Amino acid sequence: MSLQADNFEILRDTRALYLKHLGALLQDSGLISAPAIRAIQDGAGAWFDEVVSTRRRGSFAEEADGLTSSRITLVGEDDLELGIRLDNLSAKLFETTGGGLWKLHLRFVTLLRRADLAKTDNPVGPKGIAQGLDTMFAAAGAGSLEQKLALLDRIEDCLQRGLPALYAEINDFLDRGGIETAQPNIVGQESAPRRDAPPAVENPLASLQQALRAQAPAAAVGMAAGGAGGSGAVGSLLSQAMLDQLLARLGDLERQGVFARPAVSGASPSNETLIPELFAGKTGSSRPTIMRSAELGVPQFAREGLAIDTLGMIFEAIFADPELPEVVKTTIASLQIPLLKVAMKDETLFSDTRHPARLMIDHMGLAALGLPVDTPTRHPVCAALVAIATHLRAEQNDPEAFQRGLGRLQNLIAQRNDKLNQYAQALLPLLHQLDRRDKAANQVRHALDALIALDPPGIVRHFLEHTWRHTLLQLWFDQGPESAAWQEHVAVIEQLLWSFKPKTDPEERKTLSRRLPLILKTLKAGMERSGMARDEQDRFLDECFNLQTQALRAAPTTAVTETVAEEILATGLHTGDRTPCVGTLDSADLTLTTLDFADYQPPPARTPPYAVGDWLRFQLDERMLTARICHISPESQRVLLCDADTSMAVAAHPAILMHQIKLGTAQILGRTGLFEMAASRALQGATPA
Repeated sequence: MSLQADNFEILRDTRALYLKHLGALLQDSGLISAPAIRAIQDGAGAWFDEVVSTRRRGSFAEEADGLTSSRITLVGEDDLELGIRLDNLSAKLFETTGGGLWKLHLRFVTLLRRADLAKTDNPVGPKGIAQGLDTMFAAAGAGSLEQKLALLDRIEDCLQRGLPALYAEINDFLDRGGIETAQPNIVGQESAPRRDAPPAVENPLASLQQALRAQAPAAAVGMAAGGAGGSGAVGSLLSQAMLDQLLARLGDLERQGVFARPAVSGASPSNETLIPELFAGKTGSSRPTIMRSAELGVPQFAREGLAIDTLGMIFEAIFADPELPEVVKTTIASLQIPLLKVAMKDETLFSDTRHPARLMIDHMGLAALGLPVDTPTRHPVCAALVAIATHLRAEQNDPEAFQRGLGRLQNLIAQRNDKLNQYAQALLPLLHQLDRRDKAANQVRHALDALIALDPPGIVRHFLEHTWRHTLLQLWFDQGPESAAWQEHVAVIEQLLWSFKPKTDPEERKTLSRRLPLILKTLKAGMERSGMARDEQDRFLDECFNLQTQALRAAPTTAVTETVAEEILATGLHTGDRTPCVGTLDSADLTLTTLDFADYQPPPARTPPYAVGDWLRFQLDERMLTARICHISPESQRVLLCDADTSMAVAAHPAILMHQIKLGTAQILGRTGLFEMAASRALQGATPA
């Protein structure tokens, strides 16, 4: 069925509005040139026309097989990687624009009379924008894959911020045009592309207990339920008297030190007779003993048995953590019985994330962040942890014991953080040096971009990028961007380019003759300042002389008019050298390691996932390091990571850290408590595949 005339006009005006405001959004970002924006508009417009003119399209599953969400023809490995990146961008934009885009989609269903219109086939949706980006890259042609991926990261930030407002404006326009939203129940169920991810577990402790309960025989579970009121077999077994006796047994074991160190043979005969399973086969063990309900003679399906086994699996996961120092594991192991006594008396241990006993374990993990696995007991942090655990065991019969222990741990962590902050404070002058270097590089980049926009011949453009950039940087540091010398060295390039233009008027020729000596003098001084080799200086000046001679003869210059592709590359894909590199800055007895790019790069526009106070495991060269974020520069967003114990300090570019986090080579530590994290790991082992 053909569209009505008024619907056709609304579609036409919607298309124009969409492309106009998309272009304005990209222009305001300052990331790409006008030809690049036109290429994106052409590709997005072609997508709009294709969706509107096609009666029915394939499902997303069919299209995903061919990676067609961005309409890419894949040829080589670079094209494949770029295509995957565009698909990921499309998926992210679907996620961030969900509500507004869905309402728009329902209006397009009404406007196009297409109940089968898939959400992924929205005429103004992310897939069309991805096709526009692909069109731009096809026009750019010669850009490297690294340049294109770097530009995509920056454009993605711009689109995530700007598209919601754009979609709201289009939605208002269609609403004013009388296009109502279709009823969701008549729309096809094609969904937006999304990446596979494992389902999140909101309460791993509850799930762990459910998994353990599911392993018990049905008859046993029924008997436990029947004994809940105290009349069944289990209720009789776990009477208050028997529970008191069990707690007394645990006290005997604690006094023997069974859970503070690996069990050995030759233990007390009375204890072996009481709970023989705890001592069987333990002579060569190097891992702390784990408490089990069966070893204590408590039915697994009883409430107390479930608490014992849940806690045992959590401790087992903690002891298996390869990043946790061994001395910390031993210290936590010494708290098994105090925690077990709490678990059997207070069920909220497994449900209350703010329970002092849980927070004790969590804060022990926080206090140990950054410590090597082989940290000795004499280390101040480890010695303090041992002392805190010793106090807790001595005070465990006091209801406030865990709360007091938690307070001691918080003081320990605060003292360690204060030490790190003092260490970082001394490094801030070096960080400010890096920020000043960034400011210089950024201003030089803007100056060069303005000169490149004047369309210089190829040889001059190469000269600007490889020689004059260093000259301007030195002048910025020596005399500042407001100095006469800086202004003179920027203006001389404009005069040089003017000297290449045809000179037919006698007065212009006289002016050129007067200006040339000063132009050459300034150029010569700048080349000497940058350390340019003498033979290279001569070749460059000879080429300039040839162009000036042509200008005096009123002949056209040999400069080639740049194509649309070159214009896109000149501005839109200029990202500098994005090779990560490691360096150092020294001051007195302090050394600051730098993790940066070989050329200046602006910080990412998106908000970083980390904050001051977080501990971060990240990659430096081939090493994995752990340090605390002690400062984030408000100017460059550069991150200062410190570890006072090893006198390690790293100033990292935020784009590098965010890329590592995205790839999974860097992780933010400590946000999930050690207790809950161990429960999640235990749950993975307890849940059948």
